[in-house]
Amino acid sequence: MPHTIDRRRFLGGLAIAATVPGCAAAPAVEARQPPGTASASGAHRYPPLPPLGDATFARRYDRLRALAREAGASVVFATSGTTSFAYLVGGRVERSERLIALVVPVAPVEGAPFLVAPAFELERMHRQTRVRDVRPWEEHESPYTVARDALGAARANARILIEPHTEYQTALALGRALPGATLVDGTAAFERLRVHKDDDELARIRRAIAITQDVFEVAFARLRPGVRDRDVSQAIADDFRRAGVTGYALVQFGALSALPHGHPGGDVLREGTVVLIDGGCEVDGYWSDITRTQFFGGEPPAEFKKVFGIVHDAQSAAIARVRPGVPAEEIDRAAREVIERAGYGARFTHRLGHGLGMDGHEPAYMVQGNTAALEPGFVFTVEPGIYLPDKFGVRIEDDVACGPEGAIVLSRRVATLDGAK
Repeated sequence: MPHTIDRRRFLGGLAIAATVPGCAAAPAVEARQPPGTASASGAHRYPPLPPLGDATFARRYDRLRALAREAGASVVFATSGTTSFAYLVGGRVERSERLIALVVPVAPVEGAPFLVAPAFELERMHRQTRVRDVRPWEEHESPYTVARDALGAARANARILIEPHTEYQTALALGRALPGATLVDGTAAFERLRVHKDDDELARIRRAIAITQDVFEVAFARLRPGVRDRDVSQAIADDFRRAGVTGYALVQFGALSALPHGHPGGDVLREGTVVLIDGGCEVDGYWSDITRTQFFGGEPPAEFKKVFGIVHDAQSAAIARVRPGVPAEEIDRAAREVIERAGYGARFTHRLGHGLGMDGHEPAYMVQGNTAALEPGFVFTVEPGIYLPDKFGVRIEDDVACGPEGAIVLSRRVATLDGAK
């Protein structure tokens, strides 16, 4: 896969290769090299992507400041341990009992972004983040006082936009340290901050998708009677690790596949069983999320074929509805109507999809009641399902971007069981 995504490739994503779910016996796993393993030369199949540059983070801060101004705020406050903090500082820093926070002045307050962090963490902050200005606080000091003093005279009437995952006690302490300031709920602003994915972000999501598809194909190919679901799940995690990433999979056999979030419990695979695998991996902080459902051992029964076909048609209808300006709930409705017309409406029990990026689940959500319009750069899952209790479930999940003219399917869609796309 190329290291970058240009506009032509982004717009050309509608050309999708189909993958037919396998129903016959799988080839011997020994004949297939696990994804991401080293070749004879020692090179991996998935070389590192170019790092994000200064211009990328400058754009992120520009957008944050614009959103803060729209919210009427003059300062932004985000703590470590949150995705938005990582998005802005360029590295994951865990939440700590000691405050580590990003403070971003917004006009009319002057100044560059700075971190407030324990003095003994100064070197680590320089190593793990891109922020050069770190205001240290000693163990006997209050970090909130350090933040207050750094704001200078502007603190008297500052309006501080609070990242929504900030702990309640942290927000209270900040408010006590700046009694003249107003704390502003940052939920809406921070939801908007990361919802548009640029080409660098799409490159990472695409890479995560490619690795996930390769790993899942190997997993289905090496299924054998007697294997346990949790062992398949562990083997998938191991293959992700060999590919140089962190990943996971829910593996569900038979009736367990009728539970949308059923976890592997040690069930043994037998001939004539539905197998559902749902998972993804993280590449440079960005996630994939894919679900594939296949029938293992022999010809699939008529009921499985029927349900699979309905779910596939529902997904196709939803993807066809994707374009800028369309409310997110309409994408859900397009799929739901297909399933309802087929008589399985009560068996589609969850929303159609969720946003995808640095969090596996994030805005925008494809769900009834979400009237927010899609925009170019939104990335989300499209994952209709039908779940028949005590029998089986079928879910097909692909990752989709909203392009300027319609859907761009980032993953390889499966074909129907008769080979139709």
